[in-house]
Amino acid sequence: MKWWLISAHKATQRFLNFQRYHLNESSSHQFVRVSNPTGLTNSNKSEDSAKKVELEILSKETIKPSSPTPHHLRTYNLSIIDQFMYDIYTPLILFFPNTNKASVTDVETKRSKRMKEALSQMLTRFYPLAGKIKDSLQIECNDEGIYYMETRVNQTLKDFLDDDPNDERVRRLIPEKPYTAESSVGNYVIGIQVNIFKCGGIGLSASVSHKIFDGQTVYTFMKAWAATARGSQDTVSPSFVASKIFPNNPGLEYSVPSKLLATKKLTTKRFGFDSTALALLKTQPVACASSAHPPTRMEATTSVIWKAAAQAASKVRPFGPQSPHALLSVVNIRRRASPHLPKESIGNLIDAAGAICFPGGQLDLPTLMGKLRESITKIDSNHIENMKGEVRGHETFNEMLRGYNRMADMTAEGDCMFASSLLNSRMYELDFGWGKPIWFYIMNGGVVRFVSLNDTLKGGGVEAIVTLSPEEMEIFEHDSELLSYAKDSSATTATPPSLLHHRATFAAPPPPQHHLHCTTVDVRTAQPPSIATDRSAMVKSPFAMVVRTSMGPD
Repeated sequence: MKWWLISAHKATQRFLNFQRYHLNESSSHQFVRVSNPTGLTNSNKSEDSAKKVELEILSKETIKPSSPTPHHLRTYNLSIIDQFMYDIYTPLILFFPNTNKASVTDVETKRSKRMKEALSQMLTRFYPLAGKIKDSLQIECNDEGIYYMETRVNQTLKDFLDDDPNDERVRRLIPEKPYTAESSVGNYVIGIQVNIFKCGGIGLSASVSHKIFDGQTVYTFMKAWAATARGSQDTVSPSFVASKIFPNNPGLEYSVPSKLLATKKLTTKRFGFDSTALALLKTQPVACASSAHPPTRMEATTSVIWKAAAQAASKVRPFGPQSPHALLSVVNIRRRASPHLPKESIGNLIDAAGAICFPGGQLDLPTLMGKLRESITKIDSNHIENMKGEVRGHETFNEMLRGYNRMADMTAEGDCMFASSLLNSRMYELDFGWGKPIWFYIMNGGVVRFVSLNDTLKGGGVEAIVTLSPEEMEIFEHDSELLSYAKDSSATTATPPSLLHHRATFAAPPPPQHHLHCTTVDVRTAQPPSIATDRSAMVKSPFAMVVRTSMGPD
């Protein structure tokens, strides 16, 4: 059996033993908490764990396209959706084991060389990504290149994954620039960092500008790079139609408010929903008149998290009977448009479905699932048609942004949660020529309330990465309904480490201190290696919001 499966199995057994111990003690204490070394919480073990991740810089350079960009392509126009997208960078990382037992020397030379050559070759097709962002309307395609850094990690990939890879520790592996809180104007579009572990495993991280990258664009970029690296004959050719269909508007009357961007420290945790929990959730009826089919994975997990987050917010500050809590779910519009937009379309081709609930009253899952489904259903081909062109499209976007500002104004403390789904994104199928990744992790760049849904490696489960204020998270993580679904089972033990909510170093049940992977970060001063968080942006009728991308209906 592969080491990562053995490691995951052993860790899960320890967790299940620990969970049974706490279920006997208290039903609310089901997860071990691991905090970051920011001083907000006391955890010497977590501080020691975070400090273990030491990097030796091997090289820093810029990777330029292998051939120059023609003069007539030197200016790339951003779409109107790109235009008002929050100016942030989103960090993400893929972990690849050294499955063919190549020597570390070969990884640092041959494998590394091939990755850089392939990146240079494919940038001739993805030329805007090798330029610099001029402003909110254009990218200057000057071939200055992608920031590229290689490091050597002081431990094996197995040890890293076994020793609780919480958000703080993973962030130590993301590019030092461009970092999340940095302005994109005059900056790189993307930064890459290749982290080589002592075993030859690789942690491939990127920091991508949300001015042009949505979830589908990230996958298209990585797919093209991987295909080129392994010498595939199937060339991935990007499509740059976004700005032609949704032209930008220098005179846009409204902008997205900054109310939902973090100005204080945030807490990020991972919650796992295995196939058994998802099957139970899918037995819930959906209170939606237009559609009666069972909830999808996205609808089920998002609704459980939204309900728990709304209730947590209502306990932190006063909510009246008519005090709303909003959910903005990001939707990929490529396949919803008529005709369909190319799946390789580059840019933010997303919209956000707006729904509200009232935590001051009674909340139930069927109703919340119905609200979520109805909001997404409204993003149909007719709605997308109204977003197109300079006349009708610009009017539509102004109205959308006006509605979004109204929504932000009527929610106290910015009580609005962004929901982004990369389910069915096929990230786990990426292959650079030496095997597929065993874990994909994406980070929050600074949105106050955020949930990102990812597939698990095996078992059809869902990993939910949730960011809230520390006060809200303290209540959220104890929600009994959430914890009745968000727990491990043997169906997902093949996923390292996405559903292993505990420290692998526990040999026996610890004292009842509780909970899950936790990292508290201050995005106001977010810089690698210790900080960076993933924000996101907006657009949608009546609320108009845009963040990342829902990859499929599941």
